[in-house]
Amino acid sequence: MANVYWIKGRSESLRKNAVSKIDALLNLKELARLVNPDESLAIKINLSELGYTHYLPPVIIGALFSKTRAMGAKSLVTDSCSLFKGSKFDGYSWMDSALLLGFSNGDIFQNQMMQTAGYTSEEGKFREGDGEYLAGAEIGSLLTDTGNLIVVSHVTAHPLLGLAGAIKNLGLGFLTRSGQLKIHGRLEISIDDQACNHCGDCVPFCPTGAISGEPGKVSFDLRMCNRCLGCYVSCPNRAIGIRPEGIPEYQKCVVDAAHTVKKHLSGQAFYINFLTSVTPQSDDYPFSDIPFIPDLGIIASEDPVAVDWATYQMIVRSPGIPGSIAQDLDVLEKGQDKIRAITDQTPVEMLEYAEKMRLGSKDFKFLSGP
Repeated sequence: MANVYWIKGRSESLRKNAVSKIDALLNLKELARLVNPDESLAIKINLSELGYTHYLPPVIIGALFSKTRAMGAKSLVTDSCSLFKGSKFDGYSWMDSALLLGFSNGDIFQNQMMQTAGYTSEEGKFREGDGEYLAGAEIGSLLTDTGNLIVVSHVTAHPLLGLAGAIKNLGLGFLTRSGQLKIHGRLEISIDDQACNHCGDCVPFCPTGAISGEPGKVSFDLRMCNRCLGCYVSCPNRAIGIRPEGIPEYQKCVVDAAHTVKKHLSGQAFYINFLTSVTPQSDDYPFSDIPFIPDLGIIASEDPVAVDWATYQMIVRSPGIPGSIAQDLDVLEKGQDKIRAITDQTPVEMLEYAEKMRLGSKDFKFLSGP
């Protein structure tokens, strides 16, 4: 049974500020043993799209990077590129976006920020897996080139998984573009012609030409669609939908990918979920609404299933924030499932499958940190 640690969100004094909380995390025995002198340590983050404003601030990631470096580890910071033509579509735009978001590569991170699958997002190879839905996954070369791993996730709602947390970060964040597209291929896009007003907002996000034209005259050819979801996250009119039939299989494919990534990791992993600025949109969106629950702090564990299950339970048990989407959906009370209300999904089935795959367990010992 794994330990799940909770570091509360409030900072009542200097000793409990954001940097001090990183110290508290590094004092956890499960994490401390991953930070070893002269050994590589990858810190996996969620680099947000430009326009999304509730991402984890650079001071958090910078403190974790600099402190593990001071402990002697050969730390680096990594994330994957996006499937759609957003602000991190390839390595060049990914690095430009990181700088615009305040992640100063040279000054703070000693030029140790890099993409999991390289500048092309295709640097990697197929790795055999044991999943029921994926026989393996195309994993970026960075995973097997490094040793231990810290998965740092900014928790949000997610339209397909219910919860964006450790398993989403692990399962999708280390795959090549072709590996991610194999999972997205389980989805089917639908278009509501009545809702579409041909505004053209989605056109720049499409990498395949499935959407073309200009404002006032937009055309769709789903035969060319690769299910990157660029149109889905950018449409202001909810004219782009995802047929629900493919979502359960998509969730299980993400679990299979996470299982494969963990299987081929050279060292050990530790998972940190930040329940700060929990928004209805994930960091993949080019915009963000206000958070719908208060700052609940940090959940951390060496078990990705336990950390996500504890995270989900805390969100359900938390009160909603007045004026947020929680009020719009009438789920302000403690115990109301805000994730289900917002996304029409929950992570329950996904986490049960992850438990079946022995990726982790929903049974854990809950420990309140400093």
